[in-house]
Amino acid sequence: MSSCQITTAQQEMAKGLTFRFDKPALEVERIAVYPYPDLSKLWVRVQLTSFATPVMVELICRDAEGVEVTDMLLIDWREPYISITMHLKKPPRPDEQYMLEVRVERNGELLTTREHPFPLRYVDPNEG
Repeated sequence: MSSCQITTAQQEMAKGLTFRFDKPALEVERIAVYPYPDLSKLWVRVQLTSFATPVMVELICRDAEGVEVTDMLLIDWREPYISITMHLKKPPRPDEQYMLEVRVERNGELLTTREHPFPLRYVDPNEG
């Protein structure tokens, strides 16, 4: 037997093991939104579960009235971690409740979506 062959005993030991990349469905695990001090930009951080095939990620931010204030489309995205700055296209409305929606698609099929409400106020990312 060569050193590259897997024995029956090793195959039996491996049964039932689930590795993180074997998760059946891609999911949005975490979202964090940190408005910049002038409130005109957002530092957005998103953590997805691991995946092997590239996806399209759409980030949509809406104000308290549901009006879209910025969006971003990440095409052929290959990393489970996203860290970007989004610029608001409308004047900020301090202390109002905003909503970030994360949509993940592959080949036109929606895989997952998640919304994250946040107040539009500056919080130091190292403290909050």
